[in-house]
Amino acid sequence: MALRPAGKSAVAIAAGPVLIVVALKCALELAVAGRYGWHRDELYYAVAGRHLQGGYIEFPPVTALLAALARELFGWSLVGLRAFTILASAGTVLVGALVARELGATRRAQTLAAVLIGFSPGMLGTNLLFQPVALDQLTTMVVLWLALRLALGRGSWPLLGVAAGIGLETKYTIAVVLVLLIATFLVWRRDVVRSWGFPLAVAIAAALLVPNLVWEAGHSWTSVHWFLNPPPSGSDETRPQYVVNLILLTSLAFPVAVAGVVSLVRNRALRPFGWTVVGTVVAYFVLGGKSYYALPVVLFALAAGAIPLDRWATRRRLRVAGAVFVAIGLVVLPLALPVLPLHTAVRLGVVKARSDYQSEIGWPAYVRLVESHAGGADVIVADNYGEAGALELFGRDLPPVASADVTMRYWRPQVTGRQALVIGYSRRAAGFCSSYRLLARVSTANDSNEGGQPIARCTLRATLAGIWPHIIATQD
Repeated sequence: MALRPAGKSAVAIAAGPVLIVVALKCALELAVAGRYGWHRDELYYAVAGRHLQGGYIEFPPVTALLAALARELFGWSLVGLRAFTILASAGTVLVGALVARELGATRRAQTLAAVLIGFSPGMLGTNLLFQPVALDQLTTMVVLWLALRLALGRGSWPLLGVAAGIGLETKYTIAVVLVLLIATFLVWRRDVVRSWGFPLAVAIAAALLVPNLVWEAGHSWTSVHWFLNPPPSGSDETRPQYVVNLILLTSLAFPVAVAGVVSLVRNRALRPFGWTVVGTVVAYFVLGGKSYYALPVVLFALAAGAIPLDRWATRRRLRVAGAVFVAIGLVVLPLALPVLPLHTAVRLGVVKARSDYQSEIGWPAYVRLVESHAGGADVIVADNYGEAGALELFGRDLPPVASADVTMRYWRPQVTGRQALVIGYSRRAAGFCSSYRLLARVSTANDSNEGGQPIARCTLRATLAGIWPHIIATQD
């Protein structure tokens, strides 16, 4: 059945039930926000918050700005940092309910949309860590909601321009959604983009993007080169894995998302949104993107699909489907959130099964180990941003820390001494050293993915400034 968009007097928002869903979701995530420790990416973003600028190699500036704000409000609190992504995920659920409302959803359908969005495995698995992923979900959902309101004759182009600009300064991947949205509107809803508001929205979004463009121009468009030739990642997926993981991100609710896309495509007024969802999923499949890149548009499809679900779901069907949804959710919950004690998660193989957990473990012991070997060193050279970030945030009485990994290469400390402690470099990789003496290796306890990394004493072949291009070359 086709969607029936609400008229000028839209149905009431199901504020009570939706806020209960949001509160339960936030309570669950906050309860485990201190486990198992800082993720390597969070260490990087926190350090980026100490180097505020118009851009960074792999991400725009909003994430660093929020990291700086978290530090001002909460200090180096992991829970305080993660509170921002938890709040962003709460916003995504609220906007999802608003999307369903715009499409004419009943109060029950709005509540279903909130539950399916808020407690889908993909949302639970990406909403705790302080990363641009959860922020992108919110900005993409807001952009689609504001565009939907425009398609229904009650939106604001300037607001959409602001949302698009903030979205582009949050995560570059939203550009795929914006391009597809404009293209599909030009095909099926030219009446909407003929408005004077369209170029105004483009101008607003472009103006908000200026700081990032200026930074990119001053750094030889390094982000473009990075995205055209990305380094290997632990979360890389083959194309079959992409398809399977995209389905698993919504689990039992995947048919609801499909129903939402079908409903949107059948309604000519809303067809741009259905094909934007399809186009985004296909684009990342073709480009070799990761399944969670497409999750924001799938969440929008879930919001639309809550309406046909509401029509299909008799009380008996809803009870059965709800029981299955909860059962699946409980089974996958330890993989989505760190609800198990660490020793239990290690014993059951949960930590090994999820690389994000492996990236959260062992940092305090690593920092203490480095501190015990840092005496007499003029500089510490770390191979990756996690190793460098942990030392910058939690190290005590350490020499300056340097890393050529991604944007950290622009933050090289000014040191002249040539005695270095090198971390993560084998003897063969440390070609910038004239001497190399292995001191220790990072502990492999609890399946930490830093386990086994070498810590060595090194005499640099020249000053750090002199050999910096060579160190950068080892990263590229």
